[in-house]
Amino acid sequence: MLSSKLATWCDIPVDPCEHIVRRLDVIDVLNFSSTCKSWEAICKNLKATILKSGKPMLITSQPDQDGSRVEVSLTGKFGIHDVSSLQSFLCDNQGLNSRSWIGGKDDWLVVTNSFLDVELLNPITGCSVPMPSFNSNHAGLKVWKMPSLSAFIPPFSRILRRVVLSRTPSHLDGYEAIALFSDGLLAYTAQEDNAWRVLKNPTDHDDDELNYYPEVFLDAVVHHGWVLAVEDDGSIFAWDVRGQNLLPVDLPAPIFPPSEESMERVFYLAISPADQLVLVCLYGHGNWPSPSMARMVHNEHDLFEHLDGMSIHEFDDANLEWRRILRLGHDTSLFVGLNYPFYVTSAYLKGDSVYIADMVNFDVVICSMDNEGGVSIKRQDFPTDEMVHLLDGHSIRTPMWFRPTAPSRGHD
Repeated sequence: MLSSKLATWCDIPVDPCEHIVRRLDVIDVLNFSSTCKSWEAICKNLKATILKSGKPMLITSQPDQDGSRVEVSLTGKFGIHDVSSLQSFLCDNQGLNSRSWIGGKDDWLVVTNSFLDVELLNPITGCSVPMPSFNSNHAGLKVWKMPSLSAFIPPFSRILRRVVLSRTPSHLDGYEAIALFSDGLLAYTAQEDNAWRVLKNPTDHDDDELNYYPEVFLDAVVHHGWVLAVEDDGSIFAWDVRGQNLLPVDLPAPIFPPSEESMERVFYLAISPADQLVLVCLYGHGNWPSPSMARMVHNEHDLFEHLDGMSIHEFDDANLEWRRILRLGHDTSLFVGLNYPFYVTSAYLKGDSVYIADMVNFDVVICSMDNEGGVSIKRQDFPTDEMVHLLDGHSIRTPMWFRPTAPSRGHD
């Protein structure tokens, strides 16, 4: 009898709901509109922006919307930018207070603080999942804490550059991730492991944890139980993480023309829709004055100042060789950056293109392929506060791709 007199959430009068919606940011609108069909209709009638599930967005530091610089501080405020409509939105999530992100996949961010406490945060749902500590597990890792902007970083220090999130906590098997360090070390973890496991470096001849490796890994992906990683010289290695013997296997590298090999290069790995390993090579000129400086920068894009071109190669498993790709597909685009790479097929985006987040002082660089194998380059910038982007070679909140996933809708 009592329950029949209680109003359900969807029975709230329209006027109060309208007042609520007008005070929400786009993340809250996404949650509000996903609650029930009635609230979704209210959002549409008010023409509130509803982020579409799976649509690629750029997440950045707090937008500088009025032209005045925001005080350098890590608040919960951040920006969401639609690359197709060029719209920007200011959002807020308290889970980001005093934290920066160092990787992500879909709508999950890998966030950390100055003490190197790493966790996974979903700013849409508000869920957070702690990750294992780097400095207190059986792997014996010794990692410097995140330095302050004015701190001096000693040479040969091991700094966490990035965490590649290859599987999110939303996966049936839980999260999976690879940590990339400034000295060339790699480490792997999965939710069931509850610890980081060091992947033996190809040049490591002993167990000395202070080894300084000659090359740094720029990117890594996971494919059929193997971690695949590319070094800054283009060498590619693989580790079978399904067992305990984490020894590297050397894979053949693509053959690049002399014009590309003579330039500074940045590499990205991805898995194609056809389940093939893909290597993206970006090449340019105007490099940093010394390799040691580049090692201290979280963002490997700063290895050169001017982007000149791009090439894409796909690995042939049967013949163990690479072939150059001249087309991705008319409406197909590949999104790479600090995030785990993903493909999108959409008529609203520039097809046959690679979208790179945060490249050579631009928020977005779009490399489009033509019918003759050439590449055109377009650049996009959004109203972000550059003071909380990159200072003294230390990344704060690097622009990164973000794909919202709408929560499950309730029933009326």
